[in-house]
Amino acid sequence: MKPSWRPWRNLLVALVGISLFQLATSGSVTWPATVAGKIGSTLGEYANRPGASWRKAATELEELGAAREGQPIPEFGITGRVVRVADGDTVSVLDSHNTQYKVRLHGIDTPERDQRYGRTARDALSGMVAGRNVGVVVLGKDSYGRTDGTLYLGERNINLAMVAAGHAWWYRYYAPDEHLLEAAEDKARAERLGLWAEPNPVPPWEWRRQQKYGKP
Repeated sequence: MKPSWRPWRNLLVALVGISLFQLATSGSVTWPATVAGKIGSTLGEYANRPGASWRKAATELEELGAAREGQPIPEFGITGRVVRVADGDTVSVLDSHNTQYKVRLHGIDTPERDQRYGRTARDALSGMVAGRNVGVVVLGKDSYGRTDGTLYLGERNINLAMVAAGHAWWYRYYAPDEHLLEAAEDKARAERLGLWAEPNPVPPWEWRRQQKYGKP
């Protein structure tokens, strides 16, 4: 049986069509170089295996972010003004009824105030939300009675922003399914952003254990 050339003919027609469209709209045909660049980039990433995981994470982060683009803002259990930033993952929100809530940002953990980068993390969060009107997606209460939730400034997920900028860890023990935070941490780590400028920053849960028991 002779092979059918129809699929190849259809592909050739499609490629010619793309070329003619680019030529008509931009005056040049650029798609072959773009495709070649994409292939070369992919092969380069494969060869550079130590970086492969963070490149995958970066792609996942972009895809997950795009998947949320255009979706409605989640329903907030609390809305109000941030009147205090205690540290990099805890704020106080005052609502319109003059009720104040202490909110622990879900799924992230930042250096303690006495720990290296602790003040930097607090200043970063303060710069984002201090004095601003925010919304909180309430997920429950933590063991200290604080509201556990995701903080939003407009459509911006502040929990995610803190991790993406290298100011916080993904707190995987308490949020194992928050894969967007996982991808953001991998990307920040690979790009050596914020606390990841250090080769081996001490996670805050390890630092707290050291302070409590006096052991590394």
